[in-house]
Amino acid sequence: MSTKKTVEHRTRKTTSGVETALRIPFELPVGDKAIAGYTKALTQDGLRLISASSLKPGTPLSLQFSFGENVCYLNLSGQVALCTQSGKSPSDAYGIQIRFSAIREWEQKILISAIEALKQSSRMQENSLVKIQVSRDTLALEAARLPTFAAESHSTERPKEGKTRKGFTPHPAWILDMNRCLEPYRNAILESRLVREASAGTLPVRKMRTWIVQLYPFIETFPKWIALNITKTHDSRSRGYMIDNVRVEKRHAEQWVYMAQGFGIDPYVLYTVQPLPEVEALTHWLWSINTRGSLAEAVGATNYSVEGVTQDIAKSTIKGFPHYDGMEGVHLDKKAYWWMEGHGRYDDLHPLQALEVMKTYATTKELQEKVIFATQRSFEYFLMALEACYNCTDTYEVNRAYAASEK
Repeated sequence: MSTKKTVEHRTRKTTSGVETALRIPFELPVGDKAIAGYTKALTQDGLRLISASSLKPGTPLSLQFSFGENVCYLNLSGQVALCTQSGKSPSDAYGIQIRFSAIREWEQKILISAIEALKQSSRMQENSLVKIQVSRDTLALEAARLPTFAAESHSTERPKEGKTRKGFTPHPAWILDMNRCLEPYRNAILESRLVREASAGTLPVRKMRTWIVQLYPFIETFPKWIALNITKTHDSRSRGYMIDNVRVEKRHAEQWVYMAQGFGIDPYVLYTVQPLPEVEALTHWLWSINTRGSLAEAVGATNYSVEGVTQDIAKSTIKGFPHYDGMEGVHLDKKAYWWMEGHGRYDDLHPLQALEVMKTYATTKELQEKVIFATQRSFEYFLMALEACYNCTDTYEVNRAYAASEK
């Protein structure tokens, strides 16, 4: 007579649902040694584990799952979403949250099925294994080998219309016409209630937290859109612009987290936010134009439109930061300023580089009209997203429950 072992599950409420504790062995090579341990939980969105070694948030990972004894295998990509100090012993010093990236529908079906099976069998959990590897950043390595188009060689003052900076070509008539046509859309963003009140320090703290939380997925995904266009380039200069831009942009998600923490937002809230429809529409638009659009269209919609207006938003908004410091749990240290300071400085260069790409690749009247439309549409979606954040009635208070549960 056989007896079936009962498997007990501890659950934890998260913003994306109920998380079930699953204890699966993992291996993580760190330097010359291999860290071994067990996961704390596995969901269709990611996993949590306890490790003797820390991993920097944003670190790209490849994960190889083997479920049970020759049951099934699954290879996924992910990145470190959160790393906090956890236990007192060396073996459980850090709690690490990993979020899966670009998981496909059929992969998610396999994962969900495996999770359900794991819940029913502790033996299957013990016979499973997750091999975690830090991914090689090939874009950063390639960027390091390229000649640098140094931002420091350019002033941060915007050149007057008709004048060019050293290394950049004169604007053709269609670019000048585009800038004049799109100026009202750009100004509408800079004159929006959210930007004006945040710049003056009069936007309520709860609204500051709302838009910081809501825009995090957009910020985190931004370098991926730029990376989609690298293979579309056919000249080394444009390729160099794009790769160097990706290298710079990859640091920005971490800087956004620092800013959020300064405003009293727990990072876990950023990683689990459910975006407003208008914010998600902006994200979907950029995914669409960068995957199906031409290089000139994608660069106009992403690098020229969004990055260009972001510089002015950053320069303006950072002026309001001193008004918030010390209010309602807000403590703005040096790191909290990094994102705004950086974008107010070098994002003056990226739009100019984008214009060079647009001028090089938009060689027909039809292409130029498509570029203007794509650039305008990004301004329109960006304004919709900011207005939705301003009107949102949800609030994001300081959430320490998750961080406390990891200790």
